[in-house]
Parts: sequence; structure tokens; C-alpha cells
Amino acid sequence: MGISVVCFDLYGTVLDFDGLEPLLREYTPMAQAMVEEWRRRQLQLAAVANSSGRYMDFDRLTLVALHEIAPRFHVRLGPTDQKRLVDAWAALPVHADIVRAMVAIRTRNLPIVALTNAVPSTARNALANAGIDEFFDDVVSADGVKVYKPHAAVYGQMLRNGIMPEDVLFFSAADWDANGAKQAGFHSVWINRRGAMAGLRGERTIPSLDAIDAVLDDYVAAAR
Repeated sequence: MGISVVCFDLYGTVLDFDGLEPLLREYTPMAQAMVEEWRRRQLQLAAVANSSGRYMDFDRLTLVALHEIAPRFHVRLGPTDQKRLVDAWAALPVHADIVRAMVAIRTRNLPIVALTNAVPSTARNALANAGIDEFFDDVVSADGVKVYKPHAAVYGQMLRNGIMPEDVLFFSAADWDANGAKQAGFHSVWINRRGAMAGLRGERTIPSLDAIDAVLDDYVAAAR
């Protein structure tokens, strides 16, 4: 049996969080560094939530991360600014290789699911605002199990309606996420757009989703 569903991580994989930079330039000349630090602190807080058992949803976690990192960039934010910046995570642009990849998957009649740490409503709004919600059949969120990726329980939510781990093809631009999916038994692909070094990898590494046809062909052929 071949793959029966294709999953994508959302932030950094489908949506480009570098799209926050123009907005942050209104607050600091170090916008790029602030985006990177905000994202880094998000992931750190998610790891702390997993290890401590004290879950907070990703919207709240994103706000806490912003509170913590803003002073490092000499940024003072009132409530309106805070909401504006957190809401921007639901208005990010897509990476340039995404739409073509979605079309390629659709031509093979495979369902597409977003498997994300984001709150479901925020994830759906983000997909809609990016103009790509029509490609996605479902959004599966860490909020459903109150832990964050790479916890196995998040990936395990995909195993329903007869779907087995080997039926899932998962794409992520985060090496640790691709590896988490691999550990869960999925076929996983790390999209290494930045040409980064990594200690953790998925089953396969590609430089961009321009390679989507070859990847899909390989996994479909392997099942024959």
C-alpha cells in the first residue's frame, strides 16, 4: 500500500515567518534578528511546556515569547501593538514553492493535511489569508493532545480512519520536526531551504519543494 495522505508543517514550511520582517521594521531596525529570536523563543517555550507538562496554547505562547524578547531589541509594546504582532502570524505569505507543490499533490488525488503546533482557528485563518486553504482537507493541531511537536502524540493524531504510519508522507522545513515524524513511523522529508547543517534529519532531504514530483514519484513507485 502506498502513501494515502500528505502532511505539511505550517510555520516555516508552508508559511514564511520572514514575512513578519516588514511589520517589525516599524518597531526596530533589527527586524530580521527579532523574527529569528521570536521564533527561537517560541520553540524553546514549547519544549519547556512539553517537559514540564504545563501546556499553553500556541497563541498564548507566541505572546509570551514576544513579551520576553521585545526588551532585547529595545521595543516597547502596548496592548494594541502586541495584538497586532501576534495576529500577524495568521497573515504570513506562503513560500514560493508551495502552490506548485500543492497542485502536484492534488493531481495525484492525495489529501493534504496541515499538522501544526498552531491553534486550529489560527492555522485555518492563516491558510485562508494566504489563499491556499482550498488545498487543505484538514488541520490537525497539537492543541488536540495538549503537547507540542516533536512529541509522538501530536503525530499520532494522524493515525485514524485506518491510516497507518507508513501511509503518511510528511514535509517540514524543521529538521527536528522531520525527524520526529520519522520516529513516529512516517515517511518524512526535510525541506532544507537554507542549506543548513543538521544533526536530526527526516527520511529524505530536499533543497526545496521544486523536487515534489520526484519525491511523490519515488514514494508511489516504492509501493507498487
